[in-house]
Amino acid sequence: PAAWNAEPSATWIRIVEKTDNALLLTVDDNMSAAERTGEVTITAGQAEQSITIVQVSDHALQSTYGTTGEFTMGAVISPNARYVGGYTCIYDTEAGNWVNQVVIIDIRNDKKYMLDPFPDTLYPLYDPCAITDSGNVFFHCEDGKIVMFSLSGDVTVLDNVPGAGKPWLSQVASDESGVWVGWCSGGSTVYSPVKWTDGHPEILPLPETTFRGAAWNAGAMARGCSLDGSIIYGTAWEGLDSGLIWWDREGTPRWVGDKVRKLKSVKIYDTATGTYTDYTLVDGIVGSSDPYYMSPSGKWIAGTYRTEELAENETDVIYTSCPAFYDTETDEVHIFSEYEGAVGMTVTDEGLGVIGMNGASGIISHTVMVNIPTATEAGTSTEWIYDTYGIIIPDNSLLEYISPDGRTAFGYDLSGEMEPMRKWYVTRKTAE
Repeated sequence: PAAWNAEPSATWIRIVEKTDNALLLTVDDNMSAAERTGEVTITAGQAEQSITIVQVSDHALQSTYGTTGEFTMGAVISPNARYVGGYTCIYDTEAGNWVNQVVIIDIRNDKKYMLDPFPDTLYPLYDPCAITDSGNVFFHCEDGKIVMFSLSGDVTVLDNVPGAGKPWLSQVASDESGVWVGWCSGGSTVYSPVKWTDGHPEILPLPETTFRGAAWNAGAMARGCSLDGSIIYGTAWEGLDSGLIWWDREGTPRWVGDKVRKLKSVKIYDTATGTYTDYTLVDGIVGSSDPYYMSPSGKWIAGTYRTEELAENETDVIYTSCPAFYDTETDEVHIFSEYEGAVGMTVTDEGLGVIGMNGASGIISHTVMVNIPTATEAGTSTEWIYDTYGIIIPDNSLLEYISPDGRTAFGYDLSGEMEPMRKWYVTRKTAE
């Protein structure tokens, strides 16, 4: 029947609005030290249904779960996990063009900043690349530009780097450091790693030779950095090589885990010409464009230890991969060979690492936590989030970043029922 009624079982539950098909409830503050439970009973003729309401105590720290399913190309999180930023893109049938709107979320209070929309002919946004702790969000554009939007709506287009060309931003450090990192498409090599300090660019040096010990041609890209911007990491980009590089506090470049990097000269048979060609196989630590590999202090760098062997036919190369974590302070490499086919994704200063299972094939199935110093598993990331934050999130949620204070986790959903490119965050609220 159309007529229905709702009745709360406790005085601390109050009905503030009732319409034909909706019910709005509110609750009084729970000032006790224990959680409490109540019910609202819905009746409509002979039908009856109850809604259970559980209210935690005033003394409990609460966690919240948020998603960015409405964003067009994912989202980025600021270094200290204050802001998440992205954009939406909707087609305007009357104007006959796509309209972009930048959205920035303050995850401390879930406040959304919806900046003024604009046609994509003005700034053809592609995807977000970084956001600062003051809410300045950077986007890659389809025309090759990097554009920054502030919370107040001010827009800045990054200038070309002298001698290196168009900039491409990868990550930012804390606001106090004023450091951004990325790369430019030009310079002495095709790509040049760049560090900006208070807006002033500096082209970073490369290791003496490439990942395979040859002369540089394509170059490398800076991908991420420590919270204070003093330590940077990046990847080579010679052919299909993506060897992980890091720059120490003095700016000296070296290969991540160089002690396990081994070069092996072989001759590969070319079936087209029937001749042999000299080739260098290399075992070492590789990475990708991920901006979250480094722990906040720069102590740890996550990566993937990859080995290469020449197949019996002397033509193909056989690759094996497993997660690896490099300690920049001790020069030690922690290789988790038992997780073959997995990759290292991120790591905390305490040595809690995140492993992406099956990531070497390009599609991560789920994420697992490991304690690096003890070489022990700490469960799946969803189990860890429940144990740490007391909140249940979907099993297909992949963890890719943990904030420096440990209060926030950030990641993305697998494709399927979830929206593509959907990012999520779990944050523990601070007691007032």
